[in-house]
Amino acid sequence: MALACAACGTTDAPPPLGQRTRGPILNVVTSEYLNGSQPRGVSQYFAVRTRTIYASVMVGDLHGATQAVITWSRLTARGPQKLFSRELPVTNYGLAYLTAVTPGTIPVGTYQVSASVDGETRSVDWTVFTPPQTTAANFSRSAAALRPGSSGSFPQQIPNVPCTQMDSSVSMPSTTDVRLILSAYCPQDNRNGPSRGVVIATMKRTAGEWLVGALHLEHDGMLTGSFRLNLCQLPGGSNEPEGAFFYSSIIYYRGISRNFSGEFLLPPAHLAPAVTIRSSVPAGSAVRPGQKIVLDVTAAEPTSLGPELAIGSITVTGPAGHVVEARKYSARPSRCDAGRLSRTLRVTYTVPAGAAGPLTLTAASAGLPGPPGTASVSFRVRG
Repeated sequence: MALACAACGTTDAPPPLGQRTRGPILNVVTSEYLNGSQPRGVSQYFAVRTRTIYASVMVGDLHGATQAVITWSRLTARGPQKLFSRELPVTNYGLAYLTAVTPGTIPVGTYQVSASVDGETRSVDWTVFTPPQTTAANFSRSAAALRPGSSGSFPQQIPNVPCTQMDSSVSMPSTTDVRLILSAYCPQDNRNGPSRGVVIATMKRTAGEWLVGALHLEHDGMLTGSFRLNLCQLPGGSNEPEGAFFYSSIIYYRGISRNFSGEFLLPPAHLAPAVTIRSSVPAGSAVRPGQKIVLDVTAAEPTSLGPELAIGSITVTGPAGHVVEARKYSARPSRCDAGRLSRTLRVTYTVPAGAAGPLTLTAASAGLPGPPGTASVSFRVRG
């Protein structure tokens, strides 16, 4: 009640941790399916054998009806490569969706969905992973390009019975931030009295809860909130994969307080680290026995696909798998330590006497059970 009244202005509230998001687009998410107009199974990771993926655009205040353009692309070294696009009508606080389907398996890679509404564009990246004990090669023959599937739009849903449910959506588009969108129909009038609400959250119930922000009452009686929140600032804050984020909406309606609670499990990590090599000698150049080659090997987890595991090791090998340098890093969980998601190892390699033919140096980095991320650089050997 104290927190609910803080939103009424009768008690000083602690500074909110959430940053309110506004504009014509509140969020863009990918999910496994829709339950009515609500995305369910929100994720940025999809197994290679997935056949249908939903992209949903959650619309904010448009000041009238307009159109949303949803575009699916594949990310390449040259930037997004457009796959397909569709235009759909949207209204205030409604939702538009467009599915991507494949008759086979999804080609391995990273993709992007972008949405444009009323002059604003937002996007979400998502990626394909192979299940444990398999490799991408197992699915290469059945891979088929994504193509447009079903699409549609929904207006804002207003329940028949006021203030008995809270709709919410949570996604995690970076390694630290969640996006939280909530709405409840709690109309304010002379009979019902004032409608007020706040959102609180924690990642450790015994550590207390913190104010995320106040809900906003719309003219149609909907109490809504759209926030961006750094999990590392919460009591017990952590961005370790598969941790739990707890949130509650405390609403003051018809003279009593109502509590609507939710829980979001941080998604697991599915990708090995990306490995890059910078060499003091350009790749493909000729080298001689005794010559020194300095390699800067970087292993990094992506930052736009939710929480990730720390880099576990970097190993550099030469011809015949000979280990040139191996470095292991602490496996202990370290909450919100961004430095653990990127490591750089400098290695000096001396071309051995008697070296002949192509000389290949390979770097591998482990961050997950399963195949590591790898990269190689090759040189010509001159006697």
